[in-house]
Amino acid sequence: MSVPKESRRHLPASIPVGVLATVTMDAAMVIASRAAPGAFASDKMSLEAIGRWAGDLGRGRRRHADIAAAPKLHGELALGLATHYLTGIVLTEAYFVLLRRSGLGPSLAKATAYGLATSVLPLLVLYPSMGYGCCARRSGDAASLVRLMLLGHTAFGAGIGLWAALLRRRALAP
Repeated sequence: MSVPKESRRHLPASIPVGVLATVTMDAAMVIASRAAPGAFASDKMSLEAIGRWAGDLGRGRRRHADIAAAPKLHGELALGLATHYLTGIVLTEAYFVLLRRSGLGPSLAKATAYGLATSVLPLLVLYPSMGYGCCARRSGDAASLVRLMLLGHTAFGAGIGLWAALLRRRALAP
């Protein structure tokens, strides 16, 4: 189902750009994990783990000793996917708001730097709350998890820059 052209103008740019930037992130992470599994693959991070974390967060549990040892939740994969993509949309909207408030225009370099900066969220918030510690140092797979997040979030930022430029040409982005 396609969105009618007249409705596209009213769709916040952060939605299509955020979704496409998150797809770009996921593609980069999958390609890297398959091309160099020793450097970029880890069984410690998955959409199921994100869903379990989000579900438990919604129940008031902010920290785990080890997210993998927490009881599985019904629908955790779907919840993880929704959490991941909603986070991408929210972070994309934050990028656009920061640009507007600072009076700056979008660019690939700014968006890529922003994406890299967003990697502090999993490194300093998500990983510790999952029981992996700051920068995943207690995960047993810290180097791979840090590399994967830095790569993924850099790709996410580049995706914001590229997709915003492409969609702006089609009048869907600011």
